[in-house]
Amino acid sequence: MSTTDDGANLDASTIDLDQWIDEVVRPEVTVELYPYEADYARRVAEIEAKIPAAEASTPETRGIDDPSIEALSAQLADLREERSRTAKRVRLRQLTDADFVDVAVRFKAAKIPEGDRLLWNVAACTVAPDYDGPLDGLDVPQHFTHVQLKRLMKRDRSGAAMVAQLVVAINGLTAGLPVPSLPAS
Repeated sequence: MSTTDDGANLDASTIDLDQWIDEVVRPEVTVELYPYEADYARRVAEIEAKIPAAEASTPETRGIDDPSIEALSAQLADLREERSRTAKRVRLRQLTDADFVDVAVRFKAAKIPEGDRLLWNVAACTVAPDYDGPLDGLDVPQHFTHVQLKRLMKRDRSGAAMVAQLVVAINGLTAGLPVPSLPAS
């Protein structure tokens, strides 16, 4: 296949566009939700407050209970590791137009209150973290149900913020990922 200097294909007859379209991967994103974010932030602030004193001290001037920079850094690393371990990783995938119709039909058939439509749609986009099968249709094992999302959202402000994170990620997927292109010459 020959191309121009900018990489554009000159001979489209050598490309099987149907096969190329079939191989396009539906966008997915993983969102990490942190259940102990307020506690994490408080603990990080407590450690960071000790850093100036640790920087100003030397091994000779440091008291027996005064932590070193290395000890404080280790504590911060432990907190980050703990935070990562407790995170819930939620896979989200872009719905097709057919999926959107199917979601709407199922929503109406389930007689769910209209106020729950957003959570129903969010649940439809969630995919079980260990699922590696095809993402066609809505028979994909789901990670959250709309009832669980509603419960999370009503739990407290951090729960509502977690649901909002999922909504923002889904809105990004719905809009489509940015498509890289070469500048016109």
